[in-house]
Amino acid sequence: MYTPPPSWLAISALLLHPTYAFYPYSPSSANGAAPPSSRSLDATSFDSNSRSLTLPIRRVPTRRQNVYNIVNSRDPTQSNSVAIDQDGKDISYMVAVSFGDSKEEYHMLLDSAASNTWVMSQDCSTDACKTHTLFGKEDSTSLKTTTESFSITYGTGSSSGTLATDTLHLGPLSPTLTFGLATNVSSEFRSYPMDGILGLGRGTSSPSTSSSAETPQIMDILTTTSLITSKIYALHLPRASALDGELNLGSINTARFSGSINYIPCIPSSTGFWEIPLSAASVEGADVALAGPRTAIIDTGTSFILLPPADALAIHQKIKGYSQNGETFFVPCDTSAVIQFSFNKQNYNISTADWVGEKVDAEGKVCRSNVVGRQTFGEAQWLVGDVFLKNVYTVFDFEKSRVGFGVKVEGVDGVAGTEAGSGSGNGTVATTTAAGSMAPQNSGAATTSAAKAQDQQGGAGVYAAPLLLMIGVMGASLLVLM
Repeated sequence: MYTPPPSWLAISALLLHPTYAFYPYSPSSANGAAPPSSRSLDATSFDSNSRSLTLPIRRVPTRRQNVYNIVNSRDPTQSNSVAIDQDGKDISYMVAVSFGDSKEEYHMLLDSAASNTWVMSQDCSTDACKTHTLFGKEDSTSLKTTTESFSITYGTGSSSGTLATDTLHLGPLSPTLTFGLATNVSSEFRSYPMDGILGLGRGTSSPSTSSSAETPQIMDILTTTSLITSKIYALHLPRASALDGELNLGSINTARFSGSINYIPCIPSSTGFWEIPLSAASVEGADVALAGPRTAIIDTGTSFILLPPADALAIHQKIKGYSQNGETFFVPCDTSAVIQFSFNKQNYNISTADWVGEKVDAEGKVCRSNVVGRQTFGEAQWLVGDVFLKNVYTVFDFEKSRVGFGVKVEGVDGVAGTEAGSGSGNGTVATTTAAGSMAPQNSGAATTSAAKAQDQQGGAGVYAAPLLLMIGVMGASLLVLM
């Protein structure tokens, strides 16, 4: 049986007040995931006297550059929006920000499963920090540092330092934010392209981390300072060739989807996850038999789809020619099987360009599946990342505690006629339809991305892929932020 080479799946689990859970993932690994927990910073570290400064120009050449190749999207025309950039492999998705009056640009991983933000500090001397753009007093005269410490411990890896306050310039918006300055970052982060993490989670409601005991989060601040009118954000994750990713803050972009948004209420929980009930799953129109009700944690920081082993097996058993090696599944590279997830009785197709991963044999006939049999949390919880989210326009609504999916407008995201950077399938473009129907379209020959990135630099000279839940596939890495 084919044994796949090591690949990494970094999962940013939750902050165990005051610890985060983050661990790399190998398809052959048998290590379990740490249990979910809250990820927040104490209110005692929040400085309410921070001042807002002017917005520097975006994407100015800097004296200290992140060494990774990052594919920049075009600046969106929608108000209060920010371009979503990526690694050129459809694995990690980031936004470019700056702090205070610094002219430096920092690439921050979008993490819908964590609520707080941190960036690598100029005072960090670990190897991981040597390949990233760092931030400190030399960069911004308005930076206010504190002696309050933070420490984030992951399954394999860690980040620690002190809290600081400065203006965060996120596109046209400039909130004053308390965040972590990481002075110690473990070697695992050397393979990741992000300079820090932008927390967009719901926050926690557990007794030990009640909202009154937490540092205000970026979405809270954007709303309370009236920089945005609604506590809501939406995103369109691009494939490598499209160059049109965007994060919409405070409103949605109606040009990105057709019809109406299908909103699904979140499951009540203390974890702060965007967790919603799954109606059903199917392959080629045939329902997948599951042992009971399932929920889906919607996570922008996770590259793949991670399911309990029995559920992943049930899906792949309906795909002709599949094989399995532990948590990892393999399928024919030319499969046209349409996988569907149903939420609120609305079906959403997942393109083969996204769920069919890289080739693993010399003949190029066998590919790794980007649906992985790994139980990250409960036996009924699915971790649904970018492999799915690239196929929909996604809305995160704090005020009504719900997640919404919109049917992407065909042609807007440049999917037709292209193949995703991380996929090796036949490029079947999946459209979203009403429950009980499917409308896959064959895109024909895949075109070459004009923004094809070179190999990313990293610990071994190759980009392993970023983020909290990040899965690497033969030199590429997928990431998962939670």
